[in-house]
Amino acid sequence: MRTRSSLAATSALVLAGLIAAPAHAKSAEFFSIDDPADASASLTDIYGLEANHGRENLLVKVRFNELMRSSAAGVSVFIDADRDVKGPEYVLSSGLGDGTDYVLTEAVAWRGSDERVDCDYEARPKWHADVFRAVISRDCFDRATPVRVSVKMVDQADGSHPVTDWAPKRHRWSLPVTSGLGV
Repeated sequence: MRTRSSLAATSALVLAGLIAAPAHAKSAEFFSIDDPADASASLTDIYGLEANHGRENLLVKVRFNELMRSSAAGVSVFIDADRDVKGPEYVLSSGLGDGTDYVLTEAVAWRGSDERVDCDYEARPKWHADVFRAVISRDCFDRATPVRVSVKMVDQADGSHPVTDWAPKRHRWSLPVTSGLGV
């Protein structure tokens, strides 16, 4: 009896996964992924990443375990606007604590540079919601479509060793996100 129940439950899970997968893949202008609890030494462990590539803006939301105003952590949102060139072309860097600022620069091998990008963008942590939100005009990356996104958090709270967390993974990209009608 247990074997039949296990087999039926496993079959139902596989079938549900096959049915649900195409529905998620339909929306090419939206990407969302959950990130495992893999930076347990930091309260600002990344829990999820969302990217919505609208007609005028790219909206990126990074969800954290616990985002606090007193955070010593920072976040970098990397944008790949040209798949023929290895690595990101742009990076938006920001602190996650109260009073920190943000800047969009050209990227050099997964790092920011001194070359600021002159365009419209804004970013801010929403501590009550444990979310960092960035809205970047598509003009910032020459209205490229599609784009890919990657996020890195670095927390140096205790000073002895930084805790780093990536979403989706270190030096890996989201699926390509094509510009749509939203945002």
